[in-house]
Amino acid sequence: MSGILNWWDGVELWLSGLGFVAQTVVVMPVVLALAYGAAVVLDGALGNGIRLLRRARHAEEDET
Repeated sequence: MSGILNWWDGVELWLSGLGFVAQTVVVMPVVLALAYGAAVVLDGALGNGIRLLRRARHAEEDET
């Protein structure tokens, strides 16, 4: 674990030493990839939740 923390400290120091534009160029692809991944996961979860709710409502309508 300390190896990962030491590596992260080195990356953080390197990144903070860059200018603003260079920091943006380095950080934005990572942030955008993480945001895209989160959006895909949440979209799938929401889609499955809606599908389950529709099934439950359809089952309730068949019972009555």
